[in-house]
Amino acid sequence: MNTNRKELRVSKNRPYDVIVCGAGHAGCEASLAAARMGGDVLMLSGNIDTIAQMSCNPAIGGQAKGHMVREIDALGGEMAINTDVTAIQFRLLNASKGPAVQAPRAQCDKKAYQFRMKHVLELQLNLTLFQALVTALIFEDGKVIGVRTSLDIDFYGKTVVVTTGTFLRGLMHIGKNKNEGGRLGDFSAKSLSSSFVEVGIELQRLKTGTPPRILGSSIDYTKCREQPGDAEPTLFAFYDTRYGIDPEKFHVEQFVDNSGNKSVNNPLRLPDLFHVEHSRDQRLLGWLPGQNQVSCWMTDTSEETAGIVRENLHLSAMYAGEIEGVGPRYCPSIEDKFIRFADKSSHRLFLEPEGRNTDEWYINGLSTSLPFEVQLQVLHSISGLEHATMLRPAYAVEYDFAPPTQLFPSLESKKVSNLFFAGQINGTSGYEEAASQGLMAGINAALKVRSEAPFILGRHEAYIGVLIDDLVTKGTTEPYRMFTSRAEYRLLFNHGSAEIRLLEHAERYGLIKHERLTRISEKSQLVSKWTQALELERVNGSSAAELLRRVLNKEEGGRPATNGIDEAGEGGGCSIENSKPQTRNSKLSSQPLPEGLPAEFLALSAPIREEILYRVRYKGYLERELRQIEKLRHLENIRVPADLDYAAVHGLRAESRQKLSRVRPATLAQAQRISGVGPADISLLMVALRSRSGE
Repeated sequence: MNTNRKELRVSKNRPYDVIVCGAGHAGCEASLAAARMGGDVLMLSGNIDTIAQMSCNPAIGGQAKGHMVREIDALGGEMAINTDVTAIQFRLLNASKGPAVQAPRAQCDKKAYQFRMKHVLELQLNLTLFQALVTALIFEDGKVIGVRTSLDIDFYGKTVVVTTGTFLRGLMHIGKNKNEGGRLGDFSAKSLSSSFVEVGIELQRLKTGTPPRILGSSIDYTKCREQPGDAEPTLFAFYDTRYGIDPEKFHVEQFVDNSGNKSVNNPLRLPDLFHVEHSRDQRLLGWLPGQNQVSCWMTDTSEETAGIVRENLHLSAMYAGEIEGVGPRYCPSIEDKFIRFADKSSHRLFLEPEGRNTDEWYINGLSTSLPFEVQLQVLHSISGLEHATMLRPAYAVEYDFAPPTQLFPSLESKKVSNLFFAGQINGTSGYEEAASQGLMAGINAALKVRSEAPFILGRHEAYIGVLIDDLVTKGTTEPYRMFTSRAEYRLLFNHGSAEIRLLEHAERYGLIKHERLTRISEKSQLVSKWTQALELERVNGSSAAELLRRVLNKEEGGRPATNGIDEAGEGGGCSIENSKPQTRNSKLSSQPLPEGLPAEFLALSAPIREEILYRVRYKGYLERELRQIEKLRHLENIRVPADLDYAAVHGLRAESRQKLSRVRPATLAQAQRISGVGPADISLLMVALRSRSGE
């Protein structure tokens, strides 16, 4: 693989290592990951002005999603830091619950996020960016070898990563009005779908939607409830290991701003977050994380709103049978809300600014496919929005996706070698899910070029591992979104531990710089050392750890340590509504601690103390999950041959045989997770594998 190359070329004899089709959140992370691993990468977008566009609400994070963003950061991705320096509001969701389900969320400046990410891509070594719509893939001998574009230019690559979002035969609906496109004002990739069908890749349809946008100056804020950001923001990126400083000092110490001006209030110099490493003249867009936060506002639908929606259901594209695709269960349209939750008299809506330098606001919770004139009636029936001026209408969009059981855990296609899929084409919803898949697909495409084994994250290691395993093992028939409840070992996945959990992988694949690896390793060692030392340290007749457990549990009103974890099920705890403004710092390291603790421990940085206190407090529960992982480890280590003939495995039920043949699990553990495959089937498979190996 080459190093430090930026070159646009069309020669079949000089293919790129990786071609990425699409420049949404999956495409951005895939391109950066492959390029940062030394791959020669070409990124193609139908419109480079919409790179990293936030098509729906301009927010990153939330329950489980925020955890995944921190995992992306731990593996060298860009989403976390791009969010931090373009965010206009930070909130920690579930702050009153257990730390395992506390999740950071940030409202971003939509255009700042987009422009900064585009700039990062433009300046990335080994990455060439070009505007062209991919219309077809080029195949040869069961492999993908390149792409064809709308400009009649062919590009050749050793691997191709497809991240088409909602653009595959995208069709938008506003009542009976239909327009082709994956997003209002954008195109539809109509011909690319036929390329997939040509090689036997199955496609189905999904649907998503977005609410209207309005002018903020037309909102009557006196009728709404303010939702300010947290006084002490929880950031996404790990600054203690990236720069060797505590992010809590951001708001008090010296900082180099985007114009190059320096504050002299404090002699301690903070890192220049907007410095471009390989360029003296260019600086990245952004501002100091957590500064000058902007409030969001809340209001509610009314009985009048409900009446308007119910009276006009027959005009809704979804309820009139105009839409073929299945919509997201956990982000229902306003029509769905009034039908599925008919007992509720009103529904909460969140008014969210789209940026610092625009008066455009997003109405979170008002997604609809009703006709324009009905949308206006609905809008003006809501308290505070009686005179709201609409800038963009709400609409539904349906699009093609490829059921992800057609993929290996590496996200490579089982049908076509060297072809990878990431993002909404795999049936997911959400920027964070897309970025996570993009990161992994980009890494694995680069590894495929090197002829190295793929990077597979286990379900016991990260939410990203749960996400991909769910997709390739269970598949999905509706837009998939991540929840903490999908993870069997979510106590191990507190967001602060991401880079320690994933350190071995980041080092093995060269995903982050040596200096940061060293700091993470030192951090990990300190966490392990003090987690053990506090169990042995005696304070007032008991171990320091036991004393801490009593004090920290008492701080939460005597509730058991698992409160906020075991009951955090799907559909509950995923809304931003579950976050009240923080009146006190909810971090464990900021809680009153008992006297007599070692001074050396108290002198540790806040991120390190936070992780130590988390491990001490939940010691018994963490150990239980580790035992469960160890118990199932032997099944993860038993490989299932890709060519195993399930029809020849005596005793398998017809349903199990069919599902195993479709998914073709890589291990017995993955086979066990397939819906409809029972313990008896696993036992029969184990016998068949032993027989095959001659045992």
